Amino acid sequence: MMKKLMFLGAGAVGYVLGAKAGHERYEQIAEQARKLRNNPMVQEKMGQAKHAAKDAAGTAVDKAKEQAGGGSSASTNTTTPAGTPSFGVGSEGT
Repeated sequence: MMKKLMFLGAGAVGYVLGAKAGHERYEQIAEQARKLRNNPMVQEKMGQAKHAAKDAAGTAVDKAKEQAGGGSSASTNTTTPAGTPSFGVGSEGT
């Protein structure tokens, strides 16, 4: 649902910026965007998205702190489950 809203919003922004339909059409689109933004359901979803982003950021910070203080295993280069390299402390210059 959130991806669809973001896609529609991006499409609307792109149309408004690229359209040559004149000021009247721009005002129509801008008014529709204001109505959408002020819709209580959209406001609720925006609040949920902000909350989820804050939670994810907190989790990422906690994991980064955990890995930074991980002890001797942090000095070796490993690969994460996602397949991206994870360079530990002491990997500078290699």
